[in-house]
Amino acid sequence: MSKISMAAVLLLGLIGYVRAQSANEGFVMDSEGIQHLISHPEPVYPPIAKTLHLQGTVLLHIGVDATGTVTKVDVLGGPPMLRAAAIDAVKKWTYRPFEVNGQAAAVQVVVSVPFSLGIPAAEEKTDEAIGQAYFPKFDECNALNSAGNWADAVRTCGDAVAIAARFPNQTSRANEIRTAHLVYGEALAFSRDLPGAMMQFREAVEVAKGSLTPKDAEYASAYFWLALGEQASQMVADADRDYGVAESSYREAIVSLPVMKATYVHSLARTLTYHAILMEQTGDLERMKAMREEAISLDPHALDGMKGSN
Repeated sequence: MSKISMAAVLLLGLIGYVRAQSANEGFVMDSEGIQHLISHPEPVYPPIAKTLHLQGTVLLHIGVDATGTVTKVDVLGGPPMLRAAAIDAVKKWTYRPFEVNGQAAAVQVVVSVPFSLGIPAAEEKTDEAIGQAYFPKFDECNALNSAGNWADAVRTCGDAVAIAARFPNQTSRANEIRTAHLVYGEALAFSRDLPGAMMQFREAVEVAKGSLTPKDAEYASAYFWLALGEQASQMVADADRDYGVAESSYREAIVSLPVMKATYVHSLARTLTYHAILMEQTGDLERMKAMREEAISLDPHALDGMKGSN
């Protein structure tokens, strides 16, 4: 739709609202409404919209009664994912009473609620274009890994890493970059390119250290894969240390985000199971036993199918 067509649609919508007003409800422009604002809490940016780097402005038509209280909110336009947050915020706004003919009166106001992550328009367009290339490639990579098609996975996951490296703001896309390194590392590891896999796992950990905290399960996951690669590479001390980091992080994640407890408990049990195998390989049977017992207490099936789990 052209800019002229969009403007025409918006204008028709506003005319419709003006015609629908009751006799005692005047129409107030946004600029005047701003001058009457007493309290206007900022909207809470939806986490999923942040993850997707979605910016935009939500346009609302609101009713304000004679006391300055918002009584109704209708959406005129704006990104659907941001609308609920805008409505929730505007319902809490309060105004200094408007006057019509010297008397406090109910009015109608069209308000704009902007959502911005500080991404310049040009950069946002570039980021969006790269995202459109990245996500299908990442999904394809995951599918190939799940199918055990390692040769194709190496090529596809390598492409995902290369695309992720082109995001204009690497900090804001840390999640995509970290996961791209992890899935590429997985493909390389199962293709028996351990040195290449280790490079990817180390990159993932560096990104995690710069963008996450030890309370985040994603932080733990990066260290788990690094430890797994170190174990396969016979780097016993390093693997022992990094499994410990992953376990500690999963424990913190369980406490900090109880709603995800079941998932994180399963991940912790898996990490303890692999750590126990490492301890068995080194002859530290006491630690091995303690880790297995904890893993089973968390997930009775934690040792199912694991070699050396007798």
